[in-house]
Amino acid sequence: MSGDVLIALGIFLFVHNFLPYPLCTPGGLVLIVATLLMITYMFGQYQATTHLKALYYSVFLILISVSLYLVCSVVRAGEYTSFSFNCLVLFLLMQAWWHYLVHKLYKSVLLKQKIIVLGTGPIAEKVDCLIQADSDHYSLLGFIGTPKDYVTVSKDKIIGEIEDIVKIATARLDKATHKADSIVLALTEKRGNPFMDQLISCKLNGIRIIEYPSFCEMMTGKIPIEDINPSWLVHSNGFLITPLLRSVKRFLDIIAASLLLVIVSPFILPIILVIKCVSPGPSLYMQERVGLHGATFTIYKFRSMNVDAEKDTGPIMNSSIDDDRIFSFGAFMRKTRIDELPQLINVLKGDMSFIGPRPERPSFVRQINEMTRFYNERHAVKPGITGWAQVMFRYGSNIGDSIEKLRYDLYYINNMSLVLDLTIVLETIKVVLFRKGSM
Repeated sequence: MSGDVLIALGIFLFVHNFLPYPLCTPGGLVLIVATLLMITYMFGQYQATTHLKALYYSVFLILISVSLYLVCSVVRAGEYTSFSFNCLVLFLLMQAWWHYLVHKLYKSVLLKQKIIVLGTGPIAEKVDCLIQADSDHYSLLGFIGTPKDYVTVSKDKIIGEIEDIVKIATARLDKATHKADSIVLALTEKRGNPFMDQLISCKLNGIRIIEYPSFCEMMTGKIPIEDINPSWLVHSNGFLITPLLRSVKRFLDIIAASLLLVIVSPFILPIILVIKCVSPGPSLYMQERVGLHGATFTIYKFRSMNVDAEKDTGPIMNSSIDDDRIFSFGAFMRKTRIDELPQLINVLKGDMSFIGPRPERPSFVRQINEMTRFYNERHAVKPGITGWAQVMFRYGSNIGDSIEKLRYDLYYINNMSLVLDLTIVLETIKVVLFRKGSM
């Protein structure tokens, strides 16, 4: 991303200094650079599911560019039209070359993160799968065995025992070819393993010590709820939602909801009339949902299903876009997220936020709580119109999908920040424009 910024700046500074069509203000320069970066972002050039910090950095740079443009004014924007197309082509060509070069560099042995896995059981196998899924950036040096851990990994990948981990990780053993960058703790049996001194020595030698849940979180953007316990939540660096963060989010929610209501207000009446024409009954749909701290509230949506759709079946969790209870215009509203617009009222009322976990019905919450742990923890924040789970996972149509979305919701709560919120907003725009995912 930083390379793309430099390329774009270089192109437009060249135009500014050597072509007869100078940029009239710094604001114009920033506008076009930000536009180019936004275009490539929207087409997936900065997708980094396994490198989410890089994605946040990209969004942060875009935010800076847009902010600078708002500070600077464009006096003669018409001057850009003479060279903007040529500059766009040049930018895309140079960007393609730059991305190819970076991809090759990342695949080189020198830049790969070298991982040693402490453990030889099922959890260690999961780490191996994660590393293989991103082999361009990570390489597995091998597994370290312990007396109490099961052995389910390939034995030819076991490179030593816990007594020699310091020598192996620091490449001071003859058979150790590379120094490790990180050690992932992936023990099936964690009790009675007296090896903390060795791990401290590794850390003092510049080697990161990462627990499996944190490694999985970093690689996938979700938390493996089946492999964590309450103490992990307590000792995690995240899950700290300060009053200041809540206040800032609330302020931004009010501003954004008010602006969006003004923008979409001319379309509200036509939408209501179309719903009335294609499906007799009320246009607005109200339903009880579970919100902050488990309190219930009434959610507002444009009705996309036939009236009394659950009269014979009762509440069922299969209302996907292809559900036969959804009328034709209702399916269109769901695909384009138009049916969510009345939830702006919920945001203004304080029941919901723009960004947060999807609010579920009380009956579904009770069912999911019976099947998995940590579901109530997602109620630590207000539910949202969109969220990390909605943009990262398909439309939830059953209890299993809801449990999978819980993994993403806990990731969001653990890493909650305004930068992550902006990332979700941009990803949501991509989902709406290109109709991928379902939220």
